[in-house]
Parts: sequence; structure tokens; C-alpha cells
Amino acid sequence: MNEILVKVYRGNTVESIHCGSGAVVDSKGKLVYSFGDPYFVTYLRSSAKPFQVIPLITSGAAKKFGLSQKEIAIISGSHNGQKIHTDTVKSILKKIGLSEKNLQCGVHIPHYYTANNIIPPRNKKFTQVNHNCSGKHAGMLGLCVYFGWDIKNYRDKNHPVQKMILKAISEICQYPEKKIGMGIDGCGVPVHAMPLYNMALGFSNLVNYNSEDDNTAEAYKLIVDSMKKYPEMVSGEGRLDLSLAMASKNNILAKAGGEALSCSGILSKGWGMAVKIADGGQRAIGPAVIETLRQMGLLNQKQISEVNKFSHPIIRNFRGDEVGFVKAEFELNNNDE
Repeated sequence: MNEILVKVYRGNTVESIHCGSGAVVDSKGKLVYSFGDPYFVTYLRSSAKPFQVIPLITSGAAKKFGLSQKEIAIISGSHNGQKIHTDTVKSILKKIGLSEKNLQCGVHIPHYYTANNIIPPRNKKFTQVNHNCSGKHAGMLGLCVYFGWDIKNYRDKNHPVQKMILKAISEICQYPEKKIGMGIDGCGVPVHAMPLYNMALGFSNLVNYNSEDDNTAEAYKLIVDSMKKYPEMVSGEGRLDLSLAMASKNNILAKAGGEALSCSGILSKGWGMAVKIADGGQRAIGPAVIETLRQMGLLNQKQISEVNKFSHPIIRNFRGDEVGFVKAEFELNNNDE
């Protein structure tokens, strides 16, 4: 059911293709646009982070520890691992009375380097606080400290923190807990699988503050406001999420996930969107997302030019010659027609 979304050209010949699916859902839960299979089941990966922070807020833990909107934004994001990000994560850890040694997210080359095609200095050493998920892990630890729970096994799917997160994700995405597929994410915590439609529905509910519980609705509002105010904490320089926020003047609240997933909330419409490249090809997600937004009239030509790096990636050989390009070529299904 996945359809061809993106073509990779070398010269004038298509050399490779990327297939995928997507769903756009309005504030009432209606599927307004789609392509491929809008009910394709895959993992939320890091697109779940704005949902995973919900229990930290609704429990009262964020308020007790005096977490700022900047800190809420980095807990909701996948940061670049630069000093502005690591300082913010360290601030969270200090407020909850813990340190970097309590993180269990592992270590990788920060996204700043990979996103901007920069080779890190030879002797540069990175630690867990540089990991793009360190903010999320700090938030999970904050919930442990608040309730007095064991911090050594907070990653376990049966830990109270992960059960609270599962419940929050089920509620915002309106998908039963027992049907959510469970796996282990790149940073070691549980990851959640569901249809793209429900991911999009979750982001629609988030930006519409749509919950029957007033406390939960206020948490949604705080998350949205924090991500809008500090988009550089949600991702960082050279990243699609930040570029979309800047080009749209914070109308598009985007959150990338692993294996070429992208979820967004469209604030002016109250819509949620989920786009997945079936083979996990990262080079295809930018063109697919931007073309979806263009066809819905949510990005004009000037705005698209501002994100041209992602909408129309250039392929170069090892000499630096331009030899091809990546281009989205598909049509949205308008379910109102």
C-alpha cells in the first residue's frame, strides 16, 4: 500500500526510488489528506517525545522542580548536542538532584556534526549528555525522583515511568494500550508502534489542547508553547524540524523520528501530520514532508526556498561535482473531494 513518493535522479535518469505513506488529520479526527497507506503501522520513535513529557507535567513534577519552558522543549526534542543543549540538560539534572552519570541513553556523535556534514575533531570526546535523547532521559529521571521510584531501571517497560508514558501516548493518540506495539528505541527506552493515522491524530490533539481533563489540556498547551518558543532546543542547526519552524514562523511544529518518520502539528489549522518513508531512507523524508505541506498550501514558494536544502537535496560525487538530485513526485489524496 506504500506508494512511490520520492525519486533519486542521476542526470536525467531515475536511479532509485523511495516509497512511503502519510496521514493528515484535523481537529475532529477526520483524515483530510493521505497518500499510500495512512494506517500503516510503524514505530513513533523520537516523534513520541512531545508525548513522553506529558506525565512529567501532569504529575506536578515539572512544577515542583521549577523546569523552564526551555527545559520542557529539550525534553520534548532531539537536540544537536551543542553547548546550548548540554547546558540545558545539565540544568535539568541539577534541579532534580542527579547528574550525567545517572543517564542511560548511551553515546553517539552529536547530530550537529552529522546534520551539517562536519567531521568531529579527532580528539573530541562525547558523553551521554551530548546524546540527542539526553533531555528525554533527564525528564524520565525527574519523574522517578518526584515519586521516589528506582532510577536504576527507569528504562524497563514495566517501570512506573514507562507505564505512565504508555498511558499518556495511548490517550493522546486515541489508540488502546494493548494494541500499541512495543520495542526498544536507539536510546534504550521503550518505543511505541501504531498506525500513522493515530500518530497524526496525537499531534492534532496536542496542538488543539484536546483532552477531557483540564490538567492534561494545560500540559499540552505548555508543551506546544515551549516547542514554539524554543525550536532550537527541539532539534538544532542544520535540521529539518528547526528549518520548518523558522520558515513557517512557528506555524509548523515538527518532530522527527528515527528511520525516516516525521510528525507535525499545524497550528493554524489544528491539523496533525505523519509521514513515513518505508525503507527508512533519511534523504527522502525532507522532500516528502515539504511536498506534502506545499500541496496543502501551507508553504509558499518563498518559504520552500528557505528549506531548499531539505526539499531538493543535491547529489554530489567525491570530487564535489553536482551529479543528481532528490525530488518528491506524488499527489495527495484530498478526502474532502
